[in-house]
Amino acid sequence: MTIFVVFTVMSAVFLVIGLATMRLLKLYQLQTKRIHDLQNQITALCSGAAGTDDRIHKFEQTLSKLRDHQRSLDLSANHQPGYDHAIRLAKKGADIQQLINNCNLSDEEAHLITTLHGQRNVH
Repeated sequence: MTIFVVFTVMSAVFLVIGLATMRLLKLYQLQTKRIHDLQNQITALCSGAAGTDDRIHKFEQTLSKLRDHQRSLDLSANHQPGYDHAIRLAKKGADIQQLINNCNLSDEEAHLITTLHGQRNVH
């Protein structure tokens, strides 16, 4: 009878160990799947971040080019002929040649300013 009791106890112990092992195996498989899913998500996030970095870099390059272009436009605007001064001279009666010489205007610019602002048009 003692062998039967020992066999029954050992069977119960093996059954508990087997059930615990199966439970741990299922938990291991579930956690392995979760880890794999998280690795995939991290990979996707890193890929997206790399794409974002590229877009930000291109945006910064474009912004830099626009700033440079704006600076060159600002510099060229500061070196343009003095239209305000030419208009004042035309209103005082300066002729086309005087506007060309004194204000560094082209012939066409001087004609236009004289036509628009010269003394002939003053009423």
